[in-house]
Amino acid sequence: MKLLLILDTAASVLLIPLALFWGLMSGMSTTTTSNAAFANAYVLINLTLPVAMLVCLIAGWIAFAVRRERIAWIVIFLPLLWVVASVVMMANWPAT
Repeated sequence: MKLLLILDTAASVLLIPLALFWGLMSGMSTTTTSNAAFANAYVLINLTLPVAMLVCLIAGWIAFAVRRERIAWIVIFLPLLWVVASVVMMANWPAT
């Protein structure tokens, strides 16, 4: 479990800046559709992804420290929900 947390930490250090860039650039998507609510939800999901990655990383280490390994497993994979939601929203983007 500790090895998985170390690998998650290394991956997060590399991917959080990329996720932040993705979130910031997703703001440009608001000009591609007339459905502003959908576009704003997409931007919000992408902007909260780096925060979720950081919070889940810290929570995973805390859960590991208090000997709650199952919770640590769940928490470190939670940011994948943000990625899945973003990809599903991209796939269902409303046409103008």
